[in-house]
Amino acid sequence: MLKKANRTVMNMGLAALLVPAALTFSTTSASANDGGAAPAPVQEKVTPSVPQQQATTTTNQKVIVNVSALNIRQGASFSSPVVGTATQGQEFAILKEANGLVEIAPNKWISKSSSYVTIASGKPSASQVKGVSTSTPSTSTASASTSVAQETSTPAPAPTTSTASGSTVNVARSLVGSPYQWAGNTPSGFDCSGFIAYVFNHSGHSISRTSVANYWNMATKISSPQPGDLVFFQNTYTSGPSHMGIYIGNGQMIHAGSHGVAVADLDVSYYQDHFLGYGRF
Repeated sequence: MLKKANRTVMNMGLAALLVPAALTFSTTSASANDGGAAPAPVQEKVTPSVPQQQATTTTNQKVIVNVSALNIRQGASFSSPVVGTATQGQEFAILKEANGLVEIAPNKWISKSSSYVTIASGKPSASQVKGVSTSTPSTSTASASTSVAQETSTPAPAPTTSTASGSTVNVARSLVGSPYQWAGNTPSGFDCSGFIAYVFNHSGHSISRTSVANYWNMATKISSPQPGDLVFFQNTYTSGPSHMGIYIGNGQMIHAGSHGVAVADLDVSYYQDHFLGYGRF
């Protein structure tokens, strides 16, 4: 019996030695509050974004200036600095289009509005800015590196008095987009009376820069305005005659308002409420 018992004990010990350590399990699991490390987040694959490119002109197009003077701006924005003037009849190859303007030479932009220019197919017969000519690009597709023209900042010559009425409107249109500046009287910034003085002095007239009230007293009062006449308003930012613009026909005016030189409809309630009258120099 003793020998049998010893064999049993020895067998049990041998079995214990043969149990693999890997079979020992822990039944304890980490909870949200036990300080255990959270699983690492999955790293998503991000596709690099493709930068938006400014579209360039891929057709053979040109722009023809239809007004006596049109601002040439340094960039594709109506708030960009004026760096020159294009004049009526000039034609330019279109390099790019953006924000309502067309690029006619590197960093030289003009409005593409049908009020000021005509967009047509084909190459320009001549490319000029203030009388400086260059050859027409030889390729049918203009590129951004094509040198179309070199401009100066010399103002366009004033038209003769025989065409002053139409020229007044043309000069006024060419300044649309110029910024507002209190007491300003140049294309780099206008207030309403400074705008009037600049336009009339560049369209065959000779008037002094003065206040709206003085312009109202100077003007001949009329009831049926023609393009180039004046529109007066009262009691806007101050009492009495206090704002004015240039009538361009079809119930519209161009004026230097708080957002810069712009075309405005006279049937807007604000202008109806403050309307004073029409005048003519």
